[in-house]
Amino acid sequence: MLPDTFVVLLTAFHSCFTAPSQSNFQLLMAGWVHCLGRRTITAVALASGAVGTRHVSAFHRFFSRAQWDLDAVGRVLFALAVAWIPTDQPLYVLIDDTLARKSGKCIALGSMHHDPLLSTARKPFFHFGHVWVVLALWVPLPMGGSRGFALPLLFRLYVGAKRGGKADAPSRPGSGKRHQAAASVAQDAPRRTKLELARDLIALVAQWAGERGVFVVCDSAYAASATLEDRPANIHIISRLRMDAALWTSPPPRRPRQKGRPRRKGRRLPNPQAIAAQCRKWRSLPVTIYGREVTTWSLSFTALWYKALPTHPVRVVVVRDPAGKRKDEAFFCTDLTTTPTFILEGFARRWTIEVTFHDSKQFLGFENPQSQAKQAVLRTAPMAFVVYGLVLLWYANQIQHGAAPTWVLRPWYRRKSAPSFFDMLTALRQTGWQRISQPSRHARATQNSHVAWTQALLATA
Repeated sequence: MLPDTFVVLLTAFHSCFTAPSQSNFQLLMAGWVHCLGRRTITAVALASGAVGTRHVSAFHRFFSRAQWDLDAVGRVLFALAVAWIPTDQPLYVLIDDTLARKSGKCIALGSMHHDPLLSTARKPFFHFGHVWVVLALWVPLPMGGSRGFALPLLFRLYVGAKRGGKADAPSRPGSGKRHQAAASVAQDAPRRTKLELARDLIALVAQWAGERGVFVVCDSAYAASATLEDRPANIHIISRLRMDAALWTSPPPRRPRQKGRPRRKGRRLPNPQAIAAQCRKWRSLPVTIYGREVTTWSLSFTALWYKALPTHPVRVVVVRDPAGKRKDEAFFCTDLTTTPTFILEGFARRWTIEVTFHDSKQFLGFENPQSQAKQAVLRTAPMAFVVYGLVLLWYANQIQHGAAPTWVLRPWYRRKSAPSFFDMLTALRQTGWQRISQPSRHARATQNSHVAWTQALLATA
C-alpha cells in the first residue's frame, strides 16, 4: 500500500516503538494516507487494509496504552528534516497554537476556547475543543521555492479552565460514566499556560540543535518574558513588537563611588509609532517575503524593551508600506548582529505554520479523532502532523532523485508553478495504489472473511 521510498522513512522510527507497535505504526501511517473520509481511528484502521487480519482494538490501544513517547517521534522527524538545511545556516523554529474543534462532552481534556476564525472585533466566539501548542521547523524543501515548509515536531495540549456546562449544551445529558470520567480528567489536568508549554518545547529543540543557532519565530502572543528571559544560549527570538511598546536606552555605566543600586535602564525613548511619525528619511529595503520580492521602507535601531526583557537590548525594525496601503509595523530580534532584511524575511517564514494547520485539518483530519481517554487525546491528533511531515519529506526525496513534480491540471489555476500539499498526497496515494496486490495465501485465517482493500477504502469515504 505504501511505496518502498516511504517505508524507508517509517523504518527510521524503529527506535521509538517496540516491534508490535512499530508494525501498528506503519499500518496507521498507511491508513492515514489512504483514508478518504474522516480520520477516526476505526476509519484509519479500515483504510489500512488490516481489518480482518488484526483486531481493530490494537490500533486504539496503540494510542491509549502502548509504551512510546511522542517527543521521541519528533526527535526522529527533526533528524530527517534538518538534513535539508545547510549546515552554515541557522535553524528557524516556528511556534503557534491552533484550535481543534470538538463535539461531545465525553471528549477528555476538552474545554471552551476562543475561536479566532469565527470571532469578530465586536463579538468574540468560543468553541469547545482542544488547543494545541505546536513547534515546527522551517525547511527549504525543493518543491517550495523560497517559501519553504513548516514541519511540525513537538506538540503540547493546552487545557482551559472552563469545560462548559448545561448552559452551553442544555440538550446533552450531564450524567453517565464516560461523561463523569471526562470531567474528572479535566479537573485533574495541570493548568499550564501556553507560554510555559512553548518554553518547554524551545528547551527541547535547543538540546537537539547542539551548537547551531536557532531563531524562534512567533507572533506577539508568545513574545513575552516567559520565553524571552533565561532562554538557552543558542536561542534567539524574532517576533512582532507593539507600536506602543515602552522602549528605553541601555543603563549608563556606573560612576566611581556612586551610591545606591545600579540602574537597570536608561532614558525613555519614543515608542515605535512616534519614531515612525517623526522619521523623515526612510531606507528603501528590497526583501523576499511570502515567495515574492517587494520593496519596503524601514528604519532600525537598538533599544531596551524593559517590560519583556530587562537584561538585554533588542534590535528593532520599523517598516512602512511605500504605497500607504498597510499600517506601520515593528519587529524585533534578540540577536543584535542581525540585519533588517534578516529579521523581516525571518518573520515572514512564520506564515508557513498557518499553511500547515490548514492542510492538516483540511486533508489529514487533524480535528476528526474523538478520543475519550487522556493518553489517546495526547497522541492521536498530533499523528496527523506527523503524517504531514512525512508526506513532505517523501515528496522532496522523489524530486531529489530526479522525479519531476506533477499535479492534476486545473484550468482555473493558470499560474500554478508548484504543487500543493494535496498534490503531494495524491502522488503518494497513486504510487501506493500501483503496488497493491492480493493478500498472501499464507495469511492467518480469521473468523471474518478478509475484506478487499478497495472496498475498505471506499467504506471510509
